Amino acid sequence: MQTKAKNKNMNIKSITIDGFCNIENSIIELNKISSIIALNNYGKSNLIKAIDFAQTFLNQVPKKRNSMMRYKPLIPINKKIASRNFIFGIEFETNFNSLKTLVYYSFSFEWVKDDGKKGARIVGESLKYMPLKKDARYKTIIKRTITKSLYQSSKTGRCDNEIKIGKNELLVNKLLNFDNLFYFNLLDEINNINFAVVDSLSNPDRLFRTISDYIPANNLEMPISSNTSFFVYNLKKKKPKQFELLKESIKSLLPNIEDFEPIEIDLKDEFEFESDSEKIPYELPEKLYDIRVKEYSNNQQTTIANISSGSKKIFYVLAMAMAGELNKIPLITFEEVENSIHPALLQRLLIIIDALCDTTKILITSHSPYLIKYLEIDDILIGIPSTDGVARFRKIKKSKQSKLMNFAIEEENSIGDFIFDKLLDNSDDFFQEFIIEI
Repeated sequence: MQTKAKNKNMNIKSITIDGFCNIENSIIELNKISSIIALNNYGKSNLIKAIDFAQTFLNQVPKKRNSMMRYKPLIPINKKIASRNFIFGIEFETNFNSLKTLVYYSFSFEWVKDDGKKGARIVGESLKYMPLKKDARYKTIIKRTITKSLYQSSKTGRCDNEIKIGKNELLVNKLLNFDNLFYFNLLDEINNINFAVVDSLSNPDRLFRTISDYIPANNLEMPISSNTSFFVYNLKKKKPKQFELLKESIKSLLPNIEDFEPIEIDLKDEFEFESDSEKIPYELPEKLYDIRVKEYSNNQQTTIANISSGSKKIFYVLAMAMAGELNKIPLITFEEVENSIHPALLQRLLIIIDALCDTTKILITSHSPYLIKYLEIDDILIGIPSTDGVARFRKIKKSKQSKLMNFAIEEENSIGDFIFDKLLDNSDDFFQEFIIEI
């Protein structure tokens, strides 16, 4: 993954996904830590894939976009939504014209059709903004349909300047060449959107070595080939306070770890040929990084690769959260983070992630009632059971949250178990009363 500019001001409020695999019109409102809760094989993974797909599509060249709009495994084949276009929308707060501003950007495209000659074209795009002050309204500065592509060229003008654009091009990419536009900074932020989408934590031994695939660590100057050990080593070297915070966080969650230290091994210091002494314009670095761990139960230190998979997962998640926050990554997603983590540790893990992250939002998918126990109801989206195979994610109505908690107490149940019982029962009455409809 290429390193991108940091999203310095972006505070994501929501993401909209429609027309992807079995996903229908779902608005994911994001708080500091949010969770998508659903039964197995519902569509949680598809939603995360859609977010990753959208950010990739946004930053691709037209030829690659053409291939993406023809990628058969992602095209909806469900009878109810087979004709829907793919839609991605993002709403975020940022600083614009010295004011806090709410921005909404979206694009949509038509999936390829049967004969291969129709479809596979961008059919809509919109960019609008609204200063966060009394009586302000959204102002549209980009508007695109199948037939026309319009943009606003000056502060005092209207969104009526027509521009020619290819069926696989996005206006936000093309207009970035017009550096005199008064909303150039908004275009720049959108073009540099970078989410850290972690599709699975089922194999932390592999993922532990690939943190830089997700986090472009501009803040700590991490090369793309670096790993978590490199990140932790440089964290200690360049940001010792954050390193100590990470260390204490990990040790509080993993009491079996007495201590750990990141190390650097310079292979060229270990061995040198006589001819190596000549002067060269650039020396290729050949360094290895590891984290040495001392566990209370062991009589010697070991590499972090030797600790349990559950411990490595906790280490990885916390390092990821710290790296995301340092590098202004607006969103990190984790799938089923509770797997191989003891339920008793899950609440503490969420509390520590919340403390580590300020600007970075965390989105977690789960099929566990335990996660619901440790989050606010307003931080949860629920996959609504359906007989048509379509995945719809909705929030619980604010006006019904107290009633929901009272029902759970009356049944001597936790909120999580109560909601999952309703999911398993496919209780239409419950969802009609308590779930927000779009």
